[in-house]
Amino acid sequence: MPDPFIDADITQPTGTSSAYLAAVRLKSPNKNIFRALMSLASAALLIRVMGLVYQIIVTGRFGLGDAMDAYFVAALVPSLVAQLIGGTVEYSVVPVYIRVRSQEGRKRASELFSTLLNVLLVGTVVLMVVMFIFRFEVVHLSAPALGSSSTGLAASLAPFIIPILVLQVLISLLESILNAEGQYGWPAYAGMLVPLTTAIFVLVVGKYFGIVALCVGGLVGLCLQLFVFFIRVRQAKLVYRLNINLRNPAVASILAIAGPALLTALIIQASPLVDQIFASSLSNGSISALNYALKLNSVPVGIIFVSVGRAVLPYLSYQVSSNNMKAFKETLRLYLWAVAITTIAMSAFMTILAHPIVQLLFQRGAFTSEDTALTASTLVGFTLGLAPMAFGFILSKAFNALGKTRVLMFVTIFSVSANAIFDYIFARLWQSMGIALATSAVYCCTMFILLFALRRSIGKLNLLTPPGEVLTVIWKLGLGNNYIRWVSWKQRNSSWFRIQYNVSRQLGRVGVIFAVFIAGMIGMFYNSLYALRVSFGAIIILVFLRYPYVLLIAWALINAFIGSNLPFFNGNNFLSALTIPTFLLMACVPIRQTLKRMPVLVFLAIYLLWALASIGLSPLGTVPFLIFWLSLVDFAALSVLTINVITTRRRMLGLIDAILVPTTFIALYGIYGWLTKQYGVLDSTGVFRAYSIYNAAPGLSLLLSIVIPFAIYRTFTLRGIKRVVGLIVTLILLVGTGVTFSRGAYISLPVAIIVMICFLPSRKLRIGMLSGVVALAVMLVLLETVGHVPLFDRFFTQDIASINGRTYLWQALLQSFDPTRLLGNGLQASDALLASLTVGSIATAPSNLFIGTLYDHGIIGVILLSLVFIVMLVGLIAGLRKATGERRMLYAAALAAFICMLFQSQESNDFWIQAIAVYFWILMALPFALNWSTPKPLPEADEASLDETTQPRMKVVRQEMLEHTSAGPGV
Repeated sequence: MPDPFIDADITQPTGTSSAYLAAVRLKSPNKNIFRALMSLASAALLIRVMGLVYQIIVTGRFGLGDAMDAYFVAALVPSLVAQLIGGTVEYSVVPVYIRVRSQEGRKRASELFSTLLNVLLVGTVVLMVVMFIFRFEVVHLSAPALGSSSTGLAASLAPFIIPILVLQVLISLLESILNAEGQYGWPAYAGMLVPLTTAIFVLVVGKYFGIVALCVGGLVGLCLQLFVFFIRVRQAKLVYRLNINLRNPAVASILAIAGPALLTALIIQASPLVDQIFASSLSNGSISALNYALKLNSVPVGIIFVSVGRAVLPYLSYQVSSNNMKAFKETLRLYLWAVAITTIAMSAFMTILAHPIVQLLFQRGAFTSEDTALTASTLVGFTLGLAPMAFGFILSKAFNALGKTRVLMFVTIFSVSANAIFDYIFARLWQSMGIALATSAVYCCTMFILLFALRRSIGKLNLLTPPGEVLTVIWKLGLGNNYIRWVSWKQRNSSWFRIQYNVSRQLGRVGVIFAVFIAGMIGMFYNSLYALRVSFGAIIILVFLRYPYVLLIAWALINAFIGSNLPFFNGNNFLSALTIPTFLLMACVPIRQTLKRMPVLVFLAIYLLWALASIGLSPLGTVPFLIFWLSLVDFAALSVLTINVITTRRRMLGLIDAILVPTTFIALYGIYGWLTKQYGVLDSTGVFRAYSIYNAAPGLSLLLSIVIPFAIYRTFTLRGIKRVVGLIVTLILLVGTGVTFSRGAYISLPVAIIVMICFLPSRKLRIGMLSGVVALAVMLVLLETVGHVPLFDRFFTQDIASINGRTYLWQALLQSFDPTRLLGNGLQASDALLASLTVGSIATAPSNLFIGTLYDHGIIGVILLSLVFIVMLVGLIAGLRKATGERRMLYAAALAAFICMLFQSQESNDFWIQAIAVYFWILMALPFALNWSTPKPLPEADEASLDETTQPRMKVVRQEMLEHTSAGPGV
């Protein structure tokens, strides 16, 4: 495990540096970049050497006992949070600071610097206090299985370690600012103070104060480094002011970049975890070989890539701020060539000498020759990806300079997903070397994706043309004549290289077909049935990517049956075929504008991230946890997709019809089961309750309850005989809900319909719907009294006081709840607890959404979930106040569905059941869809006039942005 004090100065996500002043003074910025590169690389090397000496001293003093375990456990969370925040600060501050410094002057730059420093200082101090108060929980989160004595020692060390959070974040900010002012040497070499000071403390007072000397030495080293940085900031003539100006437009720009950058950093942390998960299923020693190979591979990454990134990013940012894209491309091309040449040579060196290197460094004691061979082969797999890794690293800096961190976020999501897929395939073939090769393959894919995206953003890059500096080196090496002869030969035979566009396109298609054919042949060799399914699935996914509306319709038609009692829809990867294109399409939709339309998605995303934090606590395994959690992410993704794809009224009505088709079938199936006493359960009260294709009646009643208001809305949009069909469908859904005999639905659905009536846009509609409700109520009374159908008998049974035994389940969960566990007990921990207890008389689920969430995700989790419902309710009510005509009726239907969901969630936790939640979030998104961007009155013609196309998506987004800008900052 890396040391938090030392690792902060060695492996930070490559600071962001910029040298505006030096770039102005020198005609060629490349000279200054080279000087900065030499300073950064030499400092990184010295820090690694000093870190090695530090490690020798520490291990010699403390060994590998409980004290060091407690130290690493106590330092894990603060150091990880500091690196995430510090890396995000570096990525987001430099481009904006350089723009302010170059365009608005030093005074405005000083104001921005002061605001950032004060905000980070206050925020990190608050976070430090929270960590100190909950230090026992933080230690338990870091190592749940740690012994009681080590846990107590780690908690006692926390007050000496937690302050590194504040110090490291402030150092990251100051380093970014200093690099932006053209100062590289002092900030880089100041990093040696931390290992040097820590080593001195351990040597001098370590035998007296024990492990505390290690902690205090690290804090003193960080304080000295911070002091040096403040001196250099003062010499840079930056004026510090004790103020916070959050209205500064530059702060908003930094926050816009910081959000995707932080999410990218969080996602990046998952890659080593994914590798380790797959390595854990391989032969003994695979995990160790993977980690040893990664350490060796990190040497060129830490020295070359980090140094080049720090040296180049500031100049790229300055060139972007001055709108000098020609210089931007030239600088980028030069360093891509330089890094490519260096890494290719290094890859060849490390590949050839992998075995001797590992043997020299590790083969002694318990490290056998077999371990050397395994580690060396794994190292070869990693070194093959050094060149594409270097390309991706430098290209990511280009996107940072351009402020396009959202592209990096989606590329990172793709890389983590692709890494898991490649690990699964390659690990079966080549063990730990296969995992390393999978990582290299991912770097190749991300390199091409980034190159394609960058070319789309700024035009041709001309990467195949050698930069002038490279040609100069070639000439000095005496190879100029050879290069001239090669260029002349190429020009004479240029006709061979000029392929018409149509021909090149056909060749590309043939190449793709050939590659797919080869992949199919390999798949057929290993698992023919699986390969065939993947082939058909790939075709379907491509269709969905080309036609997103078809994807939405597929979700509406198929989702209700996935996970049901129908065998065909289970085990055939229907969910994967729908989820993969849904996630991929998120890269093509305007997320920010979508969140402005439906703000509840922000709070849903925060809740899902909070749930993800419990991955180490959940009783589920890591892979089942991620699968289930991704199914929850589907809900937010589908809302985003619905808002952006529903651009016409016909599309919206077609989607509602697609939802009504399966739910009507399910309702009819339930009615048939109730009539024939099948597909249901005989309640303890003697009432037969239908559950159709599911396993419980409450789930069926909840699904039908949220769909019925939209069936009513759809009926009002029809005319003539079609309205009769709509009435029949609505009646079928009502009867299907009735035969579940669910008390929650019997209460919430009438209340929801009455609320919907109150918000209908016209008096005629209200009177008509109210008449229908009265007629339905009369029919229910007749069925109860004359037909002797026990509709209301379950309201007068003995179990009504305990709500059919649910209160016993809630009591068991509340008694086991520990409020000091901030993250709760993990996803589905309440189900696992109740399964181990013999409590109540119904199932083993919490049967209450909020109590279950309280146990699973703690007090913060239930607060976040409550905010989801509150913000959704506020959004619906605000929409009802503004909307008129048909859109008001749709808002009323959504509010009715919301009431049903909220009320019935008090007796079940089916809010997260996919068969229900997918429809709920799609339906909730309909009032916010793009087809309402240009309000239109309810048409009086028949359905032939319903296909009125609204404004194109980008035009709508642009119009919204202009309206928001014209409204002024006070809006």
